[in-house]
Order: sequence, then C-alpha cells, then structure tokens
Amino acid sequence: MPLDNTESLDSRVRHHKNQSTLQKRRPSKEEDEEFLAEVSTSLHAAKLRSQVPEDKLLTYHTPVEFSWKQFWATLVYENLPPVLLSPIAVLLIERSFSRAWHVMNHRSLLALSREHNSVGSIIGFWVVLYPIMWVIPAALLLKLFGPEHLVQNVDLFQIILAYLFLFVRNLIISVKYGYFRPEDYEQLSRPVPHWDEDRTNRRLVGVGWSNPGKFPGLIEDELTCAMDENDVALQGISFKMKEEVSERLRSHPTDELFTAETSHNAKDEVTTGFVLHQIVSKVYNLKQPTIYMIIILLATLAVMSSTFILRKVYGLSAFGETTWETLIFIGCFLGFLASLPNFFFGFICAFDFQRRTMTLKKLGELILHPGVRLSEFLHQKPLLEDENTPEQDDPKIKTNDSAQSGSDNPQVFIDLRQSDNVFAWMICRMTLRSFGEAFYLRIQAYTSIFLFYAICCVLLLNMIGWMQLRHHVSTLWLLMLIVVAISSICIFAISKASKLQALSSVQLDQVKKELFFLEKELADTVPDHVNAERQEILRAKALLTEVDEFINFHELIHKPTRVMGYPATHNVIGSSLGIILTGFVLAVEGFAGSGIAYDANGWFNY
Repeated sequence: MPLDNTESLDSRVRHHKNQSTLQKRRPSKEEDEEFLAEVSTSLHAAKLRSQVPEDKLLTYHTPVEFSWKQFWATLVYENLPPVLLSPIAVLLIERSFSRAWHVMNHRSLLALSREHNSVGSIIGFWVVLYPIMWVIPAALLLKLFGPEHLVQNVDLFQIILAYLFLFVRNLIISVKYGYFRPEDYEQLSRPVPHWDEDRTNRRLVGVGWSNPGKFPGLIEDELTCAMDENDVALQGISFKMKEEVSERLRSHPTDELFTAETSHNAKDEVTTGFVLHQIVSKVYNLKQPTIYMIIILLATLAVMSSTFILRKVYGLSAFGETTWETLIFIGCFLGFLASLPNFFFGFICAFDFQRRTMTLKKLGELILHPGVRLSEFLHQKPLLEDENTPEQDDPKIKTNDSAQSGSDNPQVFIDLRQSDNVFAWMICRMTLRSFGEAFYLRIQAYTSIFLFYAICCVLLLNMIGWMQLRHHVSTLWLLMLIVVAISSICIFAISKASKLQALSSVQLDQVKKELFFLEKELADTVPDHVNAERQEILRAKALLTEVDEFINFHELIHKPTRVMGYPATHNVIGSSLGIILTGFVLAVEGFAGSGIAYDANGWFNY
C-alpha cells in the first residue's frame, strides 16, 4: 500500500550508507525503489527473479557450491613452499604471467607488490609466515633423508605432528577457496582495485567474519547474497504491527538498504529487511568472550613447550646436539606455534554457531507473546564525533535511552494470526538460515577437519604402542596434550552446533502450538463466510501448516547443520567422545601389552 511521501518519516531520519564490495551486483536504494514500484504484492517480492528483466538475472547471486577445482589448486599452492616453488605451480595452472602475478600477490604466495598488500603485511609475510612455511617441510625432509648419526636425537613423530599442524592450516585455506564464489575467485587474477587486501580480509573467518562490525558493509553484503539465494526482496515484504511500535521502528536510523519504511508500505507496516538487519547487526557486532583467547594462548603455550621441557627433564638438550637436529627442532617449534591459529579457528567455529543460534532464537521470540523489548531489539550504530542522531534533531522522536520500560520501551511483537505476518516470518527465517552461507559451510568443514585431526593423533598413538615404534616419551605426552586440547575445543564447537540444530525442533514445536491454538479459536467461533477475522485466521492457519512442513523438511532432513557429514546432534558428540576415548583405551592396552620400557633419557628402541 503506497504511502504519502510528504508525511514520510524517512525525511526526518538520516539513514547511513555502507560501501558494497560485491562483484556481481552493487545493491542501491534507487534500485530497490525501482523494483518496489513494479511489485504489487508480497508474493511477487518473494519471487524476485520473476519480477526483474532478463538482462539482470545473471547479476543475482546463486547458492554457494563447493569447487573441487579451486580446492585442489589451492592445496597445491599452499603445500608447496611459498616464493620458492608455489609461484611455479601458479604459472603452470594460470598459464599467464600477468594472471599469475596477481594470484601470487593476492594469495600472499609471493608478496612483493605494495599495490596488492600493505607494507606491514609484506614485512609480516617475509619475516614470519614464509620462514615458517620453509623451515617446517625442510625439517621433515632433514629427518627423513638426513644422515642418521646427525639426527638420531630427533623423534620422527614430533616433526610429523608439527607438519600436520601446518597441513591443517593449508587444508583450511583450501576449503576457504573451495567455497569462494566464482566471481570472487576470478578477481584474484586481476589487478587492484578489482581485488585488494581489504577484500581478502573480509573473506577470512578469523578476521572479517570474527568481527564484521570492523568491516562496514560486510553484514549488508551477506544479507544481500542471502536474499538473492532465496530469490526474495525483503524490502517488498512487511510485517504488520501496532502503529505505535511501527512508528518507532520506522524512525530508527539504519542502513539505507534496510529501512523499516519504504514508499510502498503502510504506517502500521515494517519491512522484513529492517527486522532481519536489526537482528543480525545486533548479534554479529558482539565480541568473542575473552576467555576464548586465554584458553587458546594457554593451549598453544603448552603444546609449544611440552616437548622441550620434557627433553630437559630427561637430560637431553632441548634443541638437539647437532646443527641438523637444531634446525629440525626449530621446525618443530614453529610447527607447534602454528597450532595457535588452529585453536583459534576452533573457537571461531563455536562462536559462529552460537551467533546463528542467537539470531534464530531472536526471530522466534518475536512471535511469542508479548515479544521483545524495543531496546533489546534495535541495533544502535556507533556515532562519529560530529554526528547527531535524528532523535537529537527532532524532539518529537524519543531515544531508546530515555526510558527502558513501559510505554517508552514497547514490545516488538509479530502476530501470527495474520497471514501476511506468517508469510513474512517464514521468508525471514529462510533468508536468515542462508545468511553468510559461504562462511557457514566453511565453519562446518573446519569443525570436521579439527575433529579428524584429533582422531588421527589417537591413531598415531595406537600405532606407536601396538607396533612398538621408536619414539621419545615426550612424544606420548605431546600426543595426549594435542588430542585433549583439540578434541575439547571440537566438542565445545559441536555442542554449539547441536544447539543450533536443536533450535529448529524447538521452533517447529512453537509453530505446532500456534497451529493448535488457531484450530481451537476456529472451533470456538461460529462459521461465517462473511466474517473477515475468521477468514484471516483460516489463511494464517493454512500458511502455518506449510511453515511446519517446510521447517521439518529443510532444516531437519534436507539441510541440517552438519559435522563430519552427519546432522549436529548430541549423538555426534557421543560418537566423537566414544571414538577418542576408545582410542585412548586401546593405546593403553597396546603400551601395557607390549612391555615398552624407556632408557634413562626417555627413549624407546634408541
């Protein structure tokens, strides 16, 4: 329903604009208004591609698909030593010196160009990253092929564990590029500004996605992609609310792409784009708990120091006796240092599962009477020093800080007795489930990788015990420490994933209860085809029935949250713990049954 623009609150509200970094299309307020002018119903807005010209169809984003080609190419790039060998692989695969030059600089395989990376980043690559990437594989090769008498005080399993930390890091990067969108992947072979360091950082789980608030436009871009993937235009679909609440929401400054008011909705309506944008903005601007970083640092310190401390305890030189042994142990030390980002990624996975749970829970609370307090729902954008809020400019509009209860802080409630609200809520839920889809899929893969690494360490422990292989006692402690640290973080992340998956069942139950109450309400009223309220309830009930079936199929059967390929439930936690604990028990039996004994220096079969 069109609104008289002369009375629009939008003229009194200063919405801000964030710069988009999307490649296929750059959303704009003007484009949205042009689209809304052509849309007559919310159903049309939920069938986006059927309402736009054919020449624009290819500009909309499609669901992310994993690219094995990108994955294997990246795995080759990352596992070959940078600067030395990986640039050769890039030249062979890209088959163009110009394309290879940009790929090498954008991917930091040979960071030389100040156009592609900042001076600080280039120094960091050459001083920290490249030496680590060179020394660890070199240490493994020295141990495998060096003169035995010059490397005999080095345990092969320790340098293997160090190299595996590096390999896990490379595997994570390969998965990242595997989930890149084709248009983004293509930009990596083009010069700045088609791709730059900022765009790279935005795509990193540990940088951009861990704190989207530091990258203006990232949340809006991901929400735009989620809309495109679900073929919906959220600004063309609105919730009906109390006019008082609606007015307060429509007067709230936000990103201009996701305003509560448009020129085509009524005074008692608020766009679904605004509601969803407020939810994700509020949740995704939360910072990780400080305890996470404390645990990460303690776990890394323990892994890095345990081997060298135990060697000293058993009377051995911490870094070996010969120059070759020293080089190998330096490689071990750097490899164990590489465990820090791996532990960090584990907690990032847990934190993202938690954020997704919070957003879905908040959306579910909006349909539970009495709803959510306005102050708890709205996201307040930090102001610059020279900025004033519209509320400061217009005394008629009250701020949320003036009162936090009663009439000045009303409840935001979505009544599912209205069919338009049922339709809008389900569209919101579909879009929210797809928000940050590329990051979401990567995080599920990362959790699986970490769990697989912990299981591999348990298998290695069993191999040493049952096959009575030569090793130092510090290796056993190192293996157990790694397994306990990684498996604990993995189980923590899986527990967060299981809560996210369980929330689908909780809200499915919520929908079923609403259906039950609507059925009772219909049973208590006299059938009357002229009764508009009864007809509205019938329409809402019919749509809720479809919502029930959709959630059940899409979120519990077709596309649940997965770990190791299985839906993230408490059974996965039990199975993971069972595998690890069983592996430990078998390893104890192997060591006890083989009668392994250590010499004074802690060696077996020296």
